[in-house]
Amino acid sequence: MNKSEQAQIKELKANIDGVHRFTDGTDKYGMLIIARGELLFFQENDKGLLCEISARYSLINPKTIKQWDNGDKISEEEKDQILAKIIHFYKIAYKNDLTVYKE
Repeated sequence: MNKSEQAQIKELKANIDGVHRFTDGTDKYGMLIIARGELLFFQENDKGLLCEISARYSLINPKTIKQWDNGDKISEEEKDQILAKIIHFYKIAYKNDLTVYKE
C-alpha cells in the first residue's frame, strides 16, 4: 500500500460525510465507493483498506483484499470474513447484491 492510499484511507476514516457507518455489537464499520466506482473503502474499527470493485456491475475482486492500512497482512481466513462483512454492509448501504469476481 503506497503513501497516497494510506493518506486517503486516513482521511476517509475521519468521519467524512458520505461514508456509510455501521455498528455491529462493539465493532464499528465504514464503507464508501470511491474512484469513479472502481475502489471501495472499508473500515473495521480503527483499521481500513481499499479494494477493487465495479460499482456499475456490483462486483468485488477479493484478490485485492491484501493488507490493512496499519501494515497488517490479511490471511485467507480473515479475507473470507472481511469479504462476508463487505457483502453484507454493501447491500445495506447501496441496495445491491455484491458478487465476487472470479477469473
